[in-house]
Amino acid sequence: MNESDFLSLLLNSGIATWVTVGAMFLLSIGVWAILIRKWASNRRQLASFAAWEKDLGVSPSLQNFAKLAKTRGDTPMGRVTRVALREIEGMSQFVSYDSLNARGQLVNESIERSVDAEKDANERGMTYLAFCTATGPLIGLFGTVWGIMNTFIAIGHQGSADIAVVAPGIGEALMAVLAGLIVAIPASLGYNAFAGFNRRAESALYNFGSEIVSSFKRGDLLALERAARESGAQG
Repeated sequence: MNESDFLSLLLNSGIATWVTVGAMFLLSIGVWAILIRKWASNRRQLASFAAWEKDLGVSPSLQNFAKLAKTRGDTPMGRVTRVALREIEGMSQFVSYDSLNARGQLVNESIERSVDAEKDANERGMTYLAFCTATGPLIGLFGTVWGIMNTFIAIGHQGSADIAVVAPGIGEALMAVLAGLIVAIPASLGYNAFAGFNRRAESALYNFGSEIVSSFKRGDLLALERAARESGAQG
């Protein structure tokens, strides 16, 4: 079928087919807008993850995190780092072995809240893709049923099942199926791909957050060790 045949079939279709194809066209615009936006966003996130991992190196200090957060603040890891640093800045400078775990837990909780916010941001648009995946074929099925009904009505009026009588209704039915699949297939593929990326991104951010907590605890332990050495030297 060429474009002229498709347009001719559409122009000669009934109102139900026009509504079905029009609804699928509008849904398809939204699907492709989300696919393009999330694809670009995910690429930027992957690049930022790689850059942070490269620049931090092994066993980074809080100073390393703070320095990178200034230059790469507009990234998921940058935002998580800023939240953790704000929590740390609000803590008392006094450190004891009794408060060590509690201080680390407070930082960890602030990181978890920040990661949850990043997760919610990554989930934007996913509900729409899931909706189109589920409803696209159903709306297409509505058009299919309507086209077949028109076919049987035409057969009853003409008293014949000649191809010239049957073809228009069947064509409308198949057009509705095609419209539904054009929406549902990209939406389904995009949803599954982005859902997998979101899981990996969430895991990466939690691992990143645990590195911040570890760096913070190492700093507290070093402070306690320095205090102990100073106290021993004075004694």
